[in-house]
Amino acid sequence: MAAIRKADYYYGALLSALVNGGLAPALFEKENDNRQIYEVTTNKASYIMYTKYNTTPSGSKDFTWSFVFGDNEISEISKIHLENSKEKEIIFAFICAQKQPSDSNQIIAIVRWDEFLECVDLQKAQVRGTPRLSIKAVKGSHKLRLYGSKRTDVLDGKDNTIRIERNRLSSL
Repeated sequence: MAAIRKADYYYGALLSALVNGGLAPALFEKENDNRQIYEVTTNKASYIMYTKYNTTPSGSKDFTWSFVFGDNEISEISKIHLENSKEKEIIFAFICAQKQPSDSNQIIAIVRWDEFLECVDLQKAQVRGTPRLSIKAVKGSHKLRLYGSKRTDVLDGKDNTIRIERNRLSSL
């Protein structure tokens, strides 16, 4: 009998959202608990979906989830893009959760390749710490805000985040 791991709950939530949305995901590759990669085909396009989850948001009114990418993950993401980008679009599904499933404000943020590159420097040319992408859910806003180690959230006193729809999963 297989033991249920914590990661199964979060990736299971993503799979449930995909299936309930009429999509049929297939597991593309799996190496560890920190992320999973799926191949998803819709009537619009085929995707390679790189997924990660985080259950410890910061903030008390507006929640922010930060996703850190180690050297192995950066290499893996670059390799996936190099090998698949001609046939399939590379997208990211960030499962922004909380430790208790009953807690509100849990979301799945779908980030496109170009948005990811605006926030995370794959070549590590900029030395601003570990490659990271942050997702901020502002209370009352229909949009999520993206920023990261390559793109600051505030520039010259103004909001510098990329804004994306909360319900982007339904538009795949």
